[in-house]
Amino acid sequence: MAPNHSPQIREPPLAKRTNRASGCSGEPIAYPTCVRHAQTRKDVRLRHFFLCDACTKQWVDEAFGGNAPVTYGESIEGYCLLCNNVARVRLQTWFLCDICDRVARSIGRNHVAEDAILRFWAEQVQPKFADLAITQNDLSSLRPRRATDVSGEGPLDFLVTDAKTGHAAFGIENKTGRSSIKDMSQFQLDVSDCDSILHHVRELGIPAYIIHAQVLEIWMPPTMGFKAIGLWWSDIFRMTENFAGVKMRRMELRGAAYFKRAAFEPIDTFGDQLYDERGNLRLVKEFAEKGVPPMYVSE
Repeated sequence: MAPNHSPQIREPPLAKRTNRASGCSGEPIAYPTCVRHAQTRKDVRLRHFFLCDACTKQWVDEAFGGNAPVTYGESIEGYCLLCNNVARVRLQTWFLCDICDRVARSIGRNHVAEDAILRFWAEQVQPKFADLAITQNDLSSLRPRRATDVSGEGPLDFLVTDAKTGHAAFGIENKTGRSSIKDMSQFQLDVSDCDSILHHVRELGIPAYIIHAQVLEIWMPPTMGFKAIGLWWSDIFRMTENFAGVKMRRMELRGAAYFKRAAFEPIDTFGDQLYDERGNLRLVKEFAEKGVPPMYVSE
């Protein structure tokens, strides 16, 4: 297919091209520039995404510093990788490093998980516990990434407010993956994610639940969308009690905390444990008595 630039978005220069002859001449190789990091990196390559025009513009404006994609071919009907809607989509390409490519491809999956949590709350929690209102505190989105950015400080994904007090009672952190809890040998969570959860627990003075969403791919070839299959819940105390150890992720320079599957229960049991027999929010009371748990211990 011949490249066709989208008329809706201006196209500044994308990135520096590699000089293929530079290795022989002794000149330094100029690797392409990641449009999200705004830095040349050895692992930067052209990455391809099927996106609707609105989501393309969103990434250009909000994540890629005005760098428009090269658009290939005519629009087709299929899944937009970002908003997950069936729409007219185009094959869009940018120069991205491995990390930014992985993050970009995870956003649509996270959106589906967030929608599943909100739908569960509206259908199974709100009708029984009208005093508890959930609000989305951190909508998944692709943001610019710079070398000076601090990792692991994103806010909790959801806050739940108790109408009796008018204040946030607890938070909920969403963790999304392809596997169900029952099929895992252990649940993995980056140490930086644990630190981020505990940072906001301390900052807000509230406990937090962790909900794992199993989200799988669905296909409308050549495009791909996502569908939530199941939800499981845990909390910071259950995670601490079921901590199994810390290991380095294979082929990655980052640590992961491992937890026994017993830390999680199916989402259908979530409402049953919210309040104790005296009408207190169970997790809030435990937090008041025990304070902030460690979740993991570095080895």
